[in-house]
Amino acid sequence: MKSPSNSIFVGLFSLGAILLLLGFGIFTGAFSAIGNKNERFVLVFHENMYGLYEGGKVTLNGVRIGRVERFFLGDAVDDAPVPVLVEINRKLVRRHMVERGNEIFDQEGKFKQDIIPKLVGQLIQESFVTGILYVNLTTDEIASENNSEVTTLYGYQTLQTRDSIFAELSDSINLDKLSSQISQLMEVTISRLEQLDLKTLSSDFTNTNVALQSFINNFSAAYLELGPSMTQTSNEASDAFAKIALLSDQLNETLGPNSDLRFAFQNSMREVSSMAKSLKALADLLERNPQAILRGKNANEN
Repeated sequence: MKSPSNSIFVGLFSLGAILLLLGFGIFTGAFSAIGNKNERFVLVFHENMYGLYEGGKVTLNGVRIGRVERFFLGDAVDDAPVPVLVEINRKLVRRHMVERGNEIFDQEGKFKQDIIPKLVGQLIQESFVTGILYVNLTTDEIASENNSEVTTLYGYQTLQTRDSIFAELSDSINLDKLSSQISQLMEVTISRLEQLDLKTLSSDFTNTNVALQSFINNFSAAYLELGPSMTQTSNEASDAFAKIALLSDQLNETLGPNSDLRFAFQNSMREVSSMAKSLKALADLLERNPQAILRGKNANEN
């Protein structure tokens, strides 16, 4: 026969377990969906979702109002979108919302219908150390002009999204385009240098110099009365064209096909192109794993 003390102990233990379960459910929001009182929206992100987890927080201008409920994987293959279902906790909203003159929420703690087209979601990096992401909602008047009609996906209203900071940084840098432009510049420059006939240019300078000297000599002989000033002018002109011919020879040596300058320029352009590709790879890595810059390489890796 069981003693009364054992029955009381079992009853208290069961009651404690039930209270603990209820408390855990309330704390985590597991019972928030009872009666379907909470709002749910779908946001479609076209970027890597590493760091965003089920149960992750959803904020409005930085204030927590909900959580990430689930993901919808395999919606498409080409651009690999990841639809995310978020739950807006009315209890959290009502705790922080103002009762009168609220332009975002109604009295029940739900988003007003004219606000939903203006809502835009973005992935935010919570910490470089942990790499955890969360969804932050903001209002954008321009977004409402592009989203006059709210669509639905998987039975839920959809909200607009914008790229995260790392995705915007990767797109704005566009090192692939920079690398292509540098390669094109290198090819055009080399092509133009090869088309430049410095030998012919030097020969033209020399022939011009000879012809002009002959003209000055004939002119000086015909007009000898002008005196020594013409002779002096002729000598100065001859010196000037001699210097031009020397400059032409130096340019030919400097920019010739086998010159050190052209060789160094080609190598520099190739190195810049290689560096641009490496920077693009680094930007893509940080976009996928932002915390890698602090975590570094695993010591166990070879």
